[in-house]
Amino acid sequence: MFRDGWATFRPNLRWPSINTMRVARYALQLELINRRSQQIRISWTSCNYGGERPWMHCPHCQRRAARLFKGVCGYFCRICVGNPLYESQRRNRKARAYLRAYRLRQQLGGSRPVIDQVLHRPYRMKQRRYERLKAKIQHLESGLIGSRVPRYAPEYIWALAY
Repeated sequence: MFRDGWATFRPNLRWPSINTMRVARYALQLELINRRSQQIRISWTSCNYGGERPWMHCPHCQRRAARLFKGVCGYFCRICVGNPLYESQRRNRKARAYLRAYRLRQQLGGSRPVIDQVLHRPYRMKQRRYERLKAKIQHLESGLIGSRVPRYAPEYIWALAY
């Protein structure tokens, strides 16, 4: 996508405030729903084992960032948006343990903590790694037995989208 001139596409539900996105090797143009347009500069750095990695530059402060966050009138770096909280910072201790157990269970194929049994070892996962993950899950879930967190937790926790 970054090689030949401009590529234009309409993003789907992942970015609902973006109407059209145009991408070139060193620039990204966003046309937002509110009829505003935003130009984001892209720079490239070399990786240790070959290839290149793109970096976006914040339109406000020109800081290099891997992710841009949705602000009031466009997309900006984490600092310019006001340093939003991470998902785990919005939760109490037991809910963080539930979230951690949920993420570990996703590595094993996905199931709900405390409610479902730990799944069988996935194909091609080493036995040692599986046992380590299983022990971590059981340790995290031991503090959740009898609490309200598993009862009120959703069946699926969406990955945090930026």
